[in-house]
Amino acid sequence: MGKRHEASITVEHDLEAAVPYLVSRAGSRMGNAFAKALKPYGLSLTEWRVCASLGQRPHQRLSELVVRACVDVSALSRIVDRLIAQGYVSREKSEEDARAVQLSLTVDGANLTREIVPLAKHYEAVAVNCFTKAEVKTLRNLLDRLYENAEPLA
Repeated sequence: MGKRHEASITVEHDLEAAVPYLVSRAGSRMGNAFAKALKPYGLSLTEWRVCASLGQRPHQRLSELVVRACVDVSALSRIVDRLIAQGYVSREKSEEDARAVQLSLTVDGANLTREIVPLAKHYEAVAVNCFTKAEVKTLRNLLDRLYENAEPLA
């Protein structure tokens, strides 16, 4: 067997300065903290995203919701099934296309979402309290641009 030689080998890539790493690190810290706050409500972070998205834009198809929930279609389908079983989301036939199904919050789902919104706003406010309002607006715009620009990578 050959002896494994461990010399001080450097690689020309500074992970801690890489934009994808920095975005993921910030998102993970905020997401994990908010996920803990959601436990008493019986929702996961992704379930919350589904409810929040449907609260803002009712009557979405799964294909529309998948972008906002930040999860793949198969996982989203299971999440939606759980939310339906919990009585928070309903499926309905599309008025435009009888073959298509749309998702909406039920009354209970809308009430739960309204109850959680102030908590979500608080977590965001704490995370961005080191920025001015103008910087927060710039940050949102930059993150939107980064997301759009990364589409070819998907």
